[in-house]
Amino acid sequence: MDKLHFGRRPERINLDEYRATLTRSAVARPENNFYHWLLGTTWSKFLLLVICVYLGTNLLFAFAYLACGPGAITNTKPGSLIDVFYFSVQTMATIGYGQMTPVGHWPNSIVTFEAFFGIVYSALTTGLAFARFTRPTAGVRFTKVAVVGNHDGVKTLKFRVANDRSSHIVEAQLRLWLIAESMTSEGERYRRSVELPLHRSESPVFSLTWTAMHSVDEASPLNEFLGKASLNGHWHLLITFTGYHESLANQVYARHVYLPRDVQQNATFVDIVTVLPDGGRVIDLANFEKWVPNTSDKIAGEYL
Repeated sequence: MDKLHFGRRPERINLDEYRATLTRSAVARPENNFYHWLLGTTWSKFLLLVICVYLGTNLLFAFAYLACGPGAITNTKPGSLIDVFYFSVQTMATIGYGQMTPVGHWPNSIVTFEAFFGIVYSALTTGLAFARFTRPTAGVRFTKVAVVGNHDGVKTLKFRVANDRSSHIVEAQLRLWLIAESMTSEGERYRRSVELPLHRSESPVFSLTWTAMHSVDEASPLNEFLGKASLNGHWHLLITFTGYHESLANQVYARHVYLPRDVQQNATFVDIVTVLPDGGRVIDLANFEKWVPNTSDKIAGEYL
């Protein structure tokens, strides 16, 4: 029972050490950020990085073989960088044609290290490529701009969302947030997040497009930020999308940000639905990004 220390007074916490430990643990390590960048970047940048690292390391090993002196690699011209570079490629890929071989202690040591590096590099590249292929993505596209115009006589903010894939997303949900910087009465600056209600925030099946709308009435916090004085202020709109993807059989997420310059005043989107004479409807996604001013004395929108 003595080991449980019942009745023992609690030790006083050193607040300075606690804050320092908390600060260090809260900072993300650079290698974690780089790993997430490798997963989230485009395929072109990922493949370009893989090729550059591959060629760069082979070039470094080629200089290492040159530093070993003439005769370190058989059947190579003395001082020829291209010959030892090709030998490095064969070594890293474990090809081994047999025409060029290392001679001596230092060249064989470099070959040993390069062979190990080649195995590790191939494994890491394969793992990253597989992780990128298996990572579920929503395939959701947002319009480049949001428009503010009248809808049923009420000032309304609108933006469009489209499903770029042929499969459906069930139980889709949209949420709109206003992120703005404010000043307290004590002169302290803080960032506040306010959720803006949408006319329709859920869809049982999201297959083609979705026009989200928020009424900018007197009760809307967005009303004070859409004036001319606050048009370029420190605020932005954040949209989050969640849903269950049928093909991927997994939950997918997407988000988008509209800066003040991305909000078009007194404008409306071009209709993407065309009604046929027989009553059928055709959706033209070519008009997905297009918008026009509400008043006729203004020029057409830049995306028209």
